[in-house]
Amino acid sequence: MTEKSEQEAVVLVHGLWMKKWTWASYRRFLTNHGYKVYTFGYKTTKQPFERSTMQLTAFVNSRKESTVHLVVHSMGGILSMRALSKINKPGKLLMLGSPVKGSKVAKKLEQMGWHKGLLKHATEPLTVGITAPNTDRQIMMIAGTSPYGMGRFIEKHLGVSDGTVAVDETEADWIHYHQTIHSNHFGLLRNKKAKALTLNFLQSQV
Repeated sequence: MTEKSEQEAVVLVHGLWMKKWTWASYRRFLTNHGYKVYTFGYKTTKQPFERSTMQLTAFVNSRKESTVHLVVHSMGGILSMRALSKINKPGKLLMLGSPVKGSKVAKKLEQMGWHKGLLKHATEPLTVGITAPNTDRQIMMIAGTSPYGMGRFIEKHLGVSDGTVAVDETEADWIHYHQTIHSNHFGLLRNKKAKALTLNFLQSQV
């Protein structure tokens, strides 16, 4: 195990309908490389998104480590980006398949009227994405290109995607590094290449 400074930690933030346990593989990986790892859980659809943003902000700011990186999946990226301006811990942000431009699948659900039962409070963040980015920290996105997911049955015009989120939904000029790998949306959470890219990003000195 590689030893890290006791002043450096990682907070893992899950996406829509997920729980903290979905990070089990990533948590073991980062822990084995010497990071203090915390998992943040929130009610993705059943409470106002602003409340989740405040909870994440308080959670990160209350960590004892001086540097706190964020590694986030899907809607967790939108949550984290909206919280950044109030987070006072420096660190990097690594996003996995986050639809920062808004989700075509979520927009289709809204058009169909299904968002009221399925997305609820997640409707606005998933359809709007990030409109006022905070770029005070280094940001990297890892997007998947294996189109095997339920999203393609809802929205048939995703283009190149991970089956749920289109690659072009993960692209923005304020993202410093963007990488695509062959993985579906939920496979990103246990993909070996994704984990290796994450570690390299966290350890780099840029």
